[in-house]
Amino acid sequence: MSTTVGGRIGPVVGGPARYRLAMARFRFLERWRRTLQPVPEREHVVFVLSGGSVRGAAQAGMIRVLLEHGIVPDEVVGVSAGALNGTFLAADPTVDQARLLEDVWRDVADRRPIRGSVVRNVAAIVRGRPSFDNGDRLRALIADHAPMDDLSQAAVPCHIGTTDASTGQVTWWTSGPLVDLLCATTAVPGVLPAVDLGDDTLHIDGGVVCNIPLRRALSLAPTRLVVLDVAAKFTPATKQTALSLMMVGVRAAAAELTRQQWLDVPTDLDVLHLELPTVDDAPDFEFELVPDLLAEGARVAEETLAVADGLPG
Repeated sequence: MSTTVGGRIGPVVGGPARYRLAMARFRFLERWRRTLQPVPEREHVVFVLSGGSVRGAAQAGMIRVLLEHGIVPDEVVGVSAGALNGTFLAADPTVDQARLLEDVWRDVADRRPIRGSVVRNVAAIVRGRPSFDNGDRLRALIADHAPMDDLSQAAVPCHIGTTDASTGQVTWWTSGPLVDLLCATTAVPGVLPAVDLGDDTLHIDGGVVCNIPLRRALSLAPTRLVVLDVAAKFTPATKQTALSLMMVGVRAAAAELTRQQWLDVPTDLDVLHLELPTVDDAPDFEFELVPDLLAEGARVAEETLAVADGLPG
């Protein structure tokens, strides 16, 4: 259909043509409106696992409870004992895997991977050895239970921190031979030997300068941090041992760095902080306490989640 417009023949703008024009305008406006709307942020949950020697057993109980409540990591960051637990979690973040991890800690209690003989420790110092223990027992235990050969095989990305013994800086790993990495990140200075990771230097405990690795976790752009904190506090002077006195300097430095890293956490970031209470005689290598620590970790997780959900504690 046509009509004369100003002496020319042209189409009538009506009927189907008008409808198509209106729809085109509508689609344009709809696309424009969507560009103005903020894109919903995808949830990105990062688990942060501190160091803590034998107190790491409590993290196993925490992990099981978190997974039972449907809180699952998208990435895992860990140092020292937290790296042991973190790699096991990252390999398969399921409740069944968490129960296996609790069994691993029961095996730790039975096998006692670090020797505690005072005579042997004194002899090691006199002979000028670099550590009290040669690390063979711990390496064998880790090798028996390592959930993968290489860290890159984890089901979710896992970041392990070690301390470069020549610079004091933290080195972060997301791939590499898992047994070697775990032996390095758990190499408590003076207690266990430093580990050569093939980069022309030696590596020791990742918790020495970064015992709760919050900055690494923040660099992963999390929408939620789940912090499994089993770090030791200071022991009163009357209960100090030779080993705990040796560790005072290490813990003091780590505590100050941890305080600074907490200040970096944005106040509007969702943080779930599971903190193991530390008594005056906080254990380091008292492996007979593993069963109690497993139960305590689970209890802390249940109570923290109850408070976070607004339920009675």
